[in-house]
Amino acid sequence: VDPEEEKNWVHVSSDASRLALIWKYGGIYMDTDVISIRPIPEGSFLAAQKSRFSSNGIFGFPAHHKFIWDCMENFVLKYNGNIWGNQGPFLMTRMLKAICNLTDFEGVEDHSCQNISFLNPQRFYPIPYPAWSRYYDVWDKVPDFNHSYALHLWNFMNRNRKAVVAGSNSLAEKLYKTYCPSTYEDLIQNAELRVFTSYEDSV
Repeated sequence: VDPEEEKNWVHVSSDASRLALIWKYGGIYMDTDVISIRPIPEGSFLAAQKSRFSSNGIFGFPAHHKFIWDCMENFVLKYNGNIWGNQGPFLMTRMLKAICNLTDFEGVEDHSCQNISFLNPQRFYPIPYPAWSRYYDVWDKVPDFNHSYALHLWNFMNRNRKAVVAGSNSLAEKLYKTYCPSTYEDLIQNAELRVFTSYEDSV
């Protein structure tokens, strides 16, 4: 593989790194645009993005777990860097399908197969990716997310079109305030600094 000729190389190398790290050290991997809201009570799990389809943005396994090793082998054997997600969510999904009979989710139950929990989309993806911009809307009533362990904000879909703005009263702002107070404080300080710098430049 020549990285310079790979159109999805950043994503592919990220997909590879997370597998290798969890294989070696064990633990939970989460994308940086995930807001954690409560502990995840599972040792070996994949996060369903929707019925019969797994995310690779959130998963957890003990070190040296066979499923992760099998994923790394398949990563190489079925490598295709031209298809976005082939080494990521599509990889996790095809490996899970190889050992489990995946069925649709009904309600908020989780599925389990060979000691791997396949967690309901409500756990991490209560707002699915086609509706990603709803995180930046002002809601009449903020959802309680009682069935969720964390929330994926879909930054890849966003691509800097929307930002968490202090004082906007958006759902994302409220989530930052509640679950990421240090990040939110930094957000306010940076916003104030930008305003002050703009004012100084105009004087």
